[in-house]
Amino acid sequence: MQQTSLKAGVLNFSEAVRDPVHGMIRLERCDLGLVDSAPVQRLRNIRQLGLTDRVYPGACHSRFEHALGTMEVTTRLLEEMKSRLGLEELLRSLGSPISEKSYVNLLRISRMVALLHDLGHPPFSHVTERLLPRGMHEEMSLALLEHPQIRTGLKSLGEEIWQSVVQVMDPAIEELPSHLRFIRSLVCGEFGSDRMDYLLRDAHHVGVEYGAFDLPRIQHTLRPLETDQGVQLGIEHGGLLAAEGLQWARFSMFTQVYFHRTRRILDLHLVDFLIRTLEQRRYPEEPDEYLRWDDIRVFQLLREADLDPSHPAHASARRIIRRQQHRPLPEVVEGEHVEDVADRLAARVREIRDHEPLKDPVADVVSPPPALAQGGELPVLLENGEIRRLSQLSSLVGRLRVKPHGRIYCAQETLQ
Repeated sequence: MQQTSLKAGVLNFSEAVRDPVHGMIRLERCDLGLVDSAPVQRLRNIRQLGLTDRVYPGACHSRFEHALGTMEVTTRLLEEMKSRLGLEELLRSLGSPISEKSYVNLLRISRMVALLHDLGHPPFSHVTERLLPRGMHEEMSLALLEHPQIRTGLKSLGEEIWQSVVQVMDPAIEELPSHLRFIRSLVCGEFGSDRMDYLLRDAHHVGVEYGAFDLPRIQHTLRPLETDQGVQLGIEHGGLLAAEGLQWARFSMFTQVYFHRTRRILDLHLVDFLIRTLEQRRYPEEPDEYLRWDDIRVFQLLREADLDPSHPAHASARRIIRRQQHRPLPEVVEGEHVEDVADRLAARVREIRDHEPLKDPVADVVSPPPALAQGGELPVLLENGEIRRLSQLSSLVGRLRVKPHGRIYCAQETLQ
C-alpha cells in the first residue's frame, strides 16, 4: 500500500493500492479499519471463480481484489456524474438535500456497499452457495455487517451511513428512498459497478478478450434518470454502443467461461464432496463459525480425503485433486424450460445406471440466470429528451439469450 495525496472531489484519499485492472485503487484513511477487518480479509482466501483455474490457470484471483475494484469503479462513476451534471443537479435528481455533506454521504455509502457487498460468499464463491444456511450470499453478507469490526468501522463514518448501508444491502427491503435505491442499482444493478469490475477482472485473469468493454465511455454517459418507475440508473444515447458491448461481454463470459463444461463438472464434484463432509450437509449458520470457512480450509479437507480411502467423500476428492473428473457424453440436451431439460436428463441417467452402473452418470442442468437478458431494461436518454429502454433501441441485446441445457458426465475411466 502506497501513501498518496490523490483527491476525488471532497474525499481525501491518503492511500492507494496498485491493481492490474484499474491501475490504482484509492482509499481514505477511514477505510483502512474496514479493509483490514477479519470479514474483509477473509475474502483474500475466497476465489472469485471457484475451480476455474483447473481450466484457465490464471483464474486464481480473489473476492478481496474484486471488492476493492468495485469500490473504485463506484467512486469513478459518481465522481464523473458530479463532474458532468454538477453537484446540484445530481443531488436534486436523487431527492437528496443539496449540500456538500449530502454528496459526501452519498459517495461514502456507495463505496461501503461496494466494498462489503460480497462479504458473505462461501468458499469457492457461487459454486457452493447452495450449501449456505441463509439462502444466498447476500443474506450472509447482511448478517456479517453486525461483526464488531464491520459495525464499528461503519459507525465511525456516522450513524446515517451505517443505517443506509444496512438498508441497501438488505435484500428483503424493496422500498427504499430514491438515493438509496439509486445506490443499490449503481453497485448491484444490471449496469452496476459490481458487474463492470467482475467482467473486466475475470477476463483479465482468465486471459480472454471477449470480457472487455468500453468502461470509460459508460462511465462518461451513465446518469440518474427519472422514469415511470422512479429514479433509475440510466445512460445517455451516446453510451448506447458501449452498453451493448457490456451486455455482449457478459453473454460471452457466461457461455465461454462461467458455463465451461469442465468447470461445471468440477463444481458438481466439489458440492458432492462438501455435502458428504460438512456437518448437517451445509455451512454453519453462526457468523463467527462461518468466517472460519474459506478455500484454504476446504483444500486441506480435500487433500486429507484424497489420501484416506475410508473417507465418505474420498471419490469426489480424488477426482478434484488428481484431475480425474467425469467426462461429458457428446449429446447436449436443450429445451425451453429448465424442468423439461432436468426430466430428460434424469431419465437418461436412470437408463445408464440400470445398464452401465460403473459409469456413475451425473447430470448437470445449466439454468441461465434471468438477469442475463434483463440488461435490456436500462433506461436510455435520447437526444430529444425522450427515455426509452435499451431493448427497444438495440437489435442485439434482445437476442442475447441462452436456452436451458444440460449434459451427462460419466467416470472418465469408463469412457476410454
